Amino acid sequence: MTKNPHDPKTKEFWNAKARSFPRFEEGEDNYEAGVLRKIRGHGVDFRGASVLDVGCGSGMYTLRLAREAARVTALDISEGMLDVLREDAESMGLTNIECVRSDWMDWAGDGTYDVVFCSMTPAIQSEESRLKLLAHAGRWTVFMGFAGVMESDVMNGLYAHYGVTPRIYVNGPEMREWLESRSIPYSRYPVNGTWVVPKSLDGLADSAATFLSQYGVTPDPDLLRNYLAAFEEEPGKFVERTRYEIDLLIWEKEAGA
Repeated sequence: MTKNPHDPKTKEFWNAKARSFPRFEEGEDNYEAGVLRKIRGHGVDFRGASVLDVGCGSGMYTLRLAREAARVTALDISEGMLDVLREDAESMGLTNIECVRSDWMDWAGDGTYDVVFCSMTPAIQSEESRLKLLAHAGRWTVFMGFAGVMESDVMNGLYAHYGVTPRIYVNGPEMREWLESRSIPYSRYPVNGTWVVPKSLDGLADSAATFLSQYGVTPDPDLLRNYLAAFEEEPGKFVERTRYEIDLLIWEKEAGA
């Protein structure tokens, strides 16, 4: 069967997303820094560790992890995302990141890692993909998945205009159910709030068109830009707000398992 290039599991989709995808930002008061504080507070120690970052995207977590870890293997299906990660790693002087362009199930890496880290990746949904995750986890696994809420003020109006019913992502609760079915104890930390992401008009239009492409919609460029004008908050700065609910799940491999 031929793959749909607009399916969110394909490299074409994520290469398109990479053009306007958020990238690493310095600071300890942003979303990624806050999530990592929760993870460290649970007892996960990245210092000197080997880390496998599955579905690393543009590296918003990868680069932070690499500042503490001995080495990070950053795996993603999109070369465009990895190009962004490599550029930022070079500018930060980080040399302990190995970027690997691969689908998760095609990746032939072996061995285990002190920490396996997965943030919002659609790559891990099947039985096989979850078992592969367990096989590479030497100690800690950190998994983040949507818990049924991802609502963008920009996209809501476009979905309504084009008669699209957006998908509801529940890979967080699905992972919880799977862990419970295998009697694997885990800790859950609900994470919710609103992402506020400023973009240029071109960047926001590109992002919106890429999202719509998942549903077979190609928006009229003039209509799209006229619609997005309402989201200009400062000259040249267009802001998208996305409400989210996420399950942050952490579990530790049992001794002898």
